[in-house]
Amino acid sequence: MNKKHFIILTSILLVLIIGLTVNKEKVDAAPYGASQLYTTPVATRGTWYYKENHKIKKWVITAHTSNGRKLYKILPNKSYTYWYNRLTKQSTRKLIKTNDWLGNHMWQAYTFRWHGITSFNSNGWLAGAGDGIYYVPVNKYKNGEYVKALRFGGGARNWLDFYAYKDKNLVR
Repeated sequence: MNKKHFIILTSILLVLIIGLTVNKEKVDAAPYGASQLYTTPVATRGTWYYKENHKIKKWVITAHTSNGRKLYKILPNKSYTYWYNRLTKQSTRKLIKTNDWLGNHMWQAYTFRWHGITSFNSNGWLAGAGDGIYYVPVNKYKNGEYVKALRFGGGARNWLDFYAYKDKNLVR
């Protein structure tokens, strides 16, 4: 083997080794037509604390999840109709099981502006025209100063449910 062939073979082998070691990230295929992860606005991310039934609770939002549920971009109409029809043709027992799984693992989300603030809404996967949960980063006046808060809303018009704060001590 001459020197030229040896260099070419070594280069190809090196590229293959680098390619195999660099791309070790596991890719999970998303079920029910989901193809693109939704990215939450930066201002909404973090651990938020709120009060419910006289108890302080926690809600965690990451780049692609809301309280542990993976967020995906809404499907185009044609794809949505296909998956919705496929889902609803299941037996009642399987449909209930599927809806429970979807409700705990994956939601659809989209960005919207509320009073000029970039926010997002999430609701159940293949929920159609559901009201979902609205997440709006705001500043609230607490203890004599403005602090970051996350406004949680619901309903068809983003009616206020509660405010959540990054600091447990601000929740009363």
